Amino acid sequence: MNLIQAPPSRHRPHPRLNAVVGAVLALLLWIAAAGAASACDGVAPSVGERVTGQRVVAAALHELGTPYAWGGGGPEGPSLGFCDGTNGYLQGVCMADHTVGFDCSGLALFAWYQGTDGGVLLPHYSVDQLATSRSVPLDRLIPGDLLFFAHLGGPVHHVGVYLGGGAMVHAEHTGTVVTVLPDVAHDPVWGPQLIAAARPGRP
Repeated sequence: MNLIQAPPSRHRPHPRLNAVVGAVLALLLWIAAAGAASACDGVAPSVGERVTGQRVVAAALHELGTPYAWGGGGPEGPSLGFCDGTNGYLQGVCMADHTVGFDCSGLALFAWYQGTDGGVLLPHYSVDQLATSRSVPLDRLIPGDLLFFAHLGGPVHHVGVYLGGGAMVHAEHTGTVVTVLPDVAHDPVWGPQLIAAARPGRP
């Protein structure tokens, strides 16, 4: 088969066209640089953060069905809880001191420790977990981020691990097990209490 090639074009772009193309390229490079800068300011998640988040989620989901135990849970898994005079009771009976499981912050602590191969060790208290993690806007969540809850005007009292698609996994209260809440924002109990989100990071 004979291929007929067209002769090379002798047409040269007009000098003004070169200037316009150069200006457009400069603008595109500036936009790209601005995008890269915003990605570095902690808003846009990196590939590594997304991978870590998926591992955190997998660790949390592995514990579905584990009982709630006030004060329970650590880096290596569920542990015996305790009663503190207010928490850990069910119908007036202390349940936590003979229940091996997780409370809400214990589950978050465990999931992040396991999901980072021990690289992130969160405190076992939801208020401190929020304070020691990077704040994330609620419209920029990725799986693995932590969701924090409080009553109006009150301190943070609950934390869950965001799964994506509006869902989270959490250890809710004494008498329940680790479970998935499919639509946090529209849940009548937890939706109105959602006040913040954060993304832990390697120290």
